[in-house]
Amino acid sequence: MDDKAVLDEIRNIREILCKSGLSETSSAINPAFAFGSETIFDMFVSRVIDQSLNSDDVVNHWIDTRVADKKLEATIVPVADIEQWRIEDEWNISHESGRFFTVTGLKVRHRVRHEEIEWDQPIIDQPEVGILGILAARFSGVLHFCLQAKEEPGNINSIQLAPTVQATYSNYTRVHGGRRPDFIDLFLDPPSGNILFSRLQAEDGGRFLFKSNKNMIVLADADDYRELPSNFIWLTLRQIGMLMERDNLLNYCTRSVLSCLV
Repeated sequence: MDDKAVLDEIRNIREILCKSGLSETSSAINPAFAFGSETIFDMFVSRVIDQSLNSDDVVNHWIDTRVADKKLEATIVPVADIEQWRIEDEWNISHESGRFFTVTGLKVRHRVRHEEIEWDQPIIDQPEVGILGILAARFSGVLHFCLQAKEEPGNINSIQLAPTVQATYSNYTRVHGGRRPDFIDLFLDPPSGNILFSRLQAEDGGRFLFKSNKNMIVLADADDYRELPSNFIWLTLRQIGMLMERDNLLNYCTRSVLSCLV
């Protein structure tokens, strides 16, 4: 990125907004959002500017490389054959640690105008609050967001772009015996001045029972995190918007967190 050219373009954008009556001090650009006016301006710039830390060609090549390098193989097997998982009380599926989640049965009664309808369904009971966190940083004055190429067994094409951190409490406390998620410490107790957004959001109520996640966007120092592990990448809002047009690429957790910017 040419820092001078980027800063000149940002200055031009600010001047255009001011001439249009949409300056950072204008009520038109500063409604009752969770963000300050300067952050709203930063997000606007990130959405419209062509300059970015990684060019669009680099982003597309990075995605293609990770999709081509899939490592996960999934095979459908009986629940009784899955290690550390069990069927209890003849129908509940749970982990032997008592953590993660339980698949249980639910009887539903729904009142409509002239009648009540009933059905039975399985539902995931996961009382833990997960963290869906996206790391943000300004490079040459342009706000970027860190996403990861996450490989999960239920994904179409295996690889989808997930938040920087996508983890349940059991995940990041390592109940499964694996390693802690990258960057998790930046979201557990961030300085208040670094928090751009932090709210509890309900999970899909058709599949989860009373489940919520903490959706977060946390600002980091660009100098400390310019270089990322190979499965993470910095993207502007313009680039993320471009990738949203591709089928099965941005996962629902990423869309959930970024919906706070709308």
